[in-house]
Amino acid sequence: MGPLELSTRREVLRALLGVSAAAAGCRRRPTFAYDGAFAADRREVGHAWRDGRLTAGPAAADRSVQVLILGAGASGLVAGWRLRREGISNLEVVDLADGPGGTARGGRSSVSGYPWGAHYLPAPTKDNPRLIELLTDMGVVVDQGGDGAPVFDEAVLCGSPRERVFYKGRWYPGLMPDAAFGPEDRRQMAEFRRLVATWVAFRGADGRRAFTIPVAACSEDPRARRLDELTMAEWLAGHDLTSPLVRAAVDYACRDDFGADPSTVSAWYGLHYFAARTPAPGADSAPFLTWPEGNGRIVDHLVDRIGADRIRLGTLVTGVRPDDGGGWRVQTFDVDAGVRRAYRAKQVVCALPSFLRSRLFPSGLVADYRPTYGSWLVANLHLDGRPAYDGFETAWDNVIFGSRSLGYVVATHQRGSAYGPTVWTWYLPLVGADAGAQRQALDSLTWSEAADLAVAELDRTHRGLAAHLTRVDVRRWGHAMVRPEPGLAFSGDRGRAARSVDGLHFAHSDLSGVALFEEAFHHGDRAAQAVLRAGKTT
Repeated sequence: MGPLELSTRREVLRALLGVSAAAAGCRRRPTFAYDGAFAADRREVGHAWRDGRLTAGPAAADRSVQVLILGAGASGLVAGWRLRREGISNLEVVDLADGPGGTARGGRSSVSGYPWGAHYLPAPTKDNPRLIELLTDMGVVVDQGGDGAPVFDEAVLCGSPRERVFYKGRWYPGLMPDAAFGPEDRRQMAEFRRLVATWVAFRGADGRRAFTIPVAACSEDPRARRLDELTMAEWLAGHDLTSPLVRAAVDYACRDDFGADPSTVSAWYGLHYFAARTPAPGADSAPFLTWPEGNGRIVDHLVDRIGADRIRLGTLVTGVRPDDGGGWRVQTFDVDAGVRRAYRAKQVVCALPSFLRSRLFPSGLVADYRPTYGSWLVANLHLDGRPAYDGFETAWDNVIFGSRSLGYVVATHQRGSAYGPTVWTWYLPLVGADAGAQRQALDSLTWSEAADLAVAELDRTHRGLAAHLTRVDVRRWGHAMVRPEPGLAFSGDRGRAARSVDGLHFAHSDLSGVALFEEAFHHGDRAAQAVLRAGKTT
């Protein structure tokens, strides 16, 4: 793809945010005085390698390990956690990033921890015992109910109020403003919920639920599979669900879990969002587990259990080949030391996103799998106090109705105080159909332009923001989440991509077609189990 052909900065902003971007990009900044920067990343190193511009450097001595894990995102760390839990100590994890966790990582200020990406985990049911094992290891599961269901520490169950929405100058409780609904909107919303409930109740000919967690446990009944042949927008149209309020709710869901809009998301995945975590028709969906730093708290626990000395950051993986002596030879580049290093490993877990396969493996060695990935812009606004607002009280999740952003979450919410210094984490998924152009637009932004997008939006929802804003830090996620387009749920390519090849195992949430921590956990744990089984036969 050639250079982004946008003639002005205003057009770049419009490409990101739509019509409202012109106003956001042209707002006057003099009334705002705050510091900030782009969060450190090593994207230029990866781009230089991709483009053939990376200086190789001298060769360092080879390293030999029993198991090498490529990628320190959630799935790679889960694989390492499981292997250490099963007594495997001769392992290392390598990753280009300057910190572990991928999109689950968090940050910290003198005020609070705060998320840089995933900021909650829906509480798993007893049907997901392996994930419950991790949460028990963390001390999050404190008991077991009479029905065998896990009992969670109340300190990590998201406190009330959980959600509010900004609509026509005021904040309202919930994710959708009740004041906006007319009689026809209510009728259609009730019909939408009825249709979702039928899929919650559905059991396929294989006895499975249509939608559950993880995706691998979902039914393959043809009636469910047919949903993957159309977009969520087409499914809504097919059921005459034309209410702008119903469509806004579905649009929010698609942006939240998939970084895309209903016109590009598979209807199977769109309904998965609404049905997978609801135990029975009419029941409440799972409560949220959350921490100030979001899922960064889980990352910290996984790193602690693996051992930080086994995680080698600033390490770019440049190639994976079968080793002449058996096992695998992995070529890496140590960015800080400027040296090339080869790893020799009996087994390898590749927990890197699948778009890297064609660059890392010899042609034909592994299954080709190239899903689409959406980009995100995340800004952390550091405040020395709370600006004023009209309407419903501050919640954990604060949504702006009609915005392209997802609003912001409050890092200090679990403290139960609506006063004093805090950090707000603002999320903007770039949902344009041309994902490559969206990444280019994201890369073209300066820090001040990116920060202003968040500040401009939140300035209109809170009075006196300028008086309390001290810093805005921004992170660009170029391949933040896999986009589940029609045909992906039951794709043969997706299924083949998860299969092991002679001691080479794969683990990443994109193998499920949806970027959820539960899916990253499933694949990391599954890959670790494959390592353990292979180890017993060698």
